[in-house]
Parts: sequence; C-alpha cells; structure tokens
Amino acid sequence: MMQSWIVDIVMALLGGLNIYQFVFWRIQRDKYRAEADSVQTDARQKRTDLMQDQYDYVFSQLGKLQNEYMELQEKVRREANEHSDVIMTKCNEIAELKSKVVYYKGLRCYRSDCGIRISVNPKDQGNAQQ
Repeated sequence: MMQSWIVDIVMALLGGLNIYQFVFWRIQRDKYRAEADSVQTDARQKRTDLMQDQYDYVFSQLGKLQNEYMELQEKVRREANEHSDVIMTKCNEIAELKSKVVYYKGLRCYRSDCGIRISVNPKDQGNAQQ
C-alpha cells in the first residue's frame, strides 16, 4: 500500500505535465477572468446608479431653486408696481405744485405786458373748458 502511493507520486513527478493539467489551468484562468469581468460589470452598474442618483438630486435642487427664483421675481415685480404707483402719484403731485408755483409767480408780476403773468390757474382753465 505504501509502495503504490510512493509509486504514484514518483510517476506524477517524473511523468511531467499531462493534458489534464493544461486544461485545468486554462479553465481556472477563464474562471478568474469571468469573475473579474463580473466585478467590473457590477462596479460599472453601481457607478451608473450613483450617477443617476446624483442627477436626480441635482434635478430636484434645480426645481426648488427655480421655484424660489420665480417667487422672488414675482415679489419684486409686485413691489416694483407698488413703487411705480407711488412714484406716479408723487410725480403728479409735483406737477400740480409746479403749476401752482407758475400761477402764483404770474400773479406777483405787476407788469401788464409780461409774458409770464398768468391771470387764470391752468388747472381751473382745464376744468372750465370741460
């Protein structure tokens, strides 16, 4: 029994490599390559998933920021309209005061041939024509 075992070992060592050993190493090499390809494919898929998650996050943030921008723009437009109404009112008041100043300036002029002299307030004159 011991001799058969020793003979097997000696024959394997002296017999050199046989065809099964070549096939075994090729099969192992192909198996390892397939495992490496599988790992690379999984890594690519995870990278793609991560990029999709980042895209979704950035897109949601963009939507929020666009909504905030639109709200702020609407607020600015409303306040600008309110301020333009106030400005228009003040401009009308200034124009009316200028008219009164011109009228009162014309009343102070005592020369009868003065071109600045105004005997009737232009506002009253406009009301009389209507």
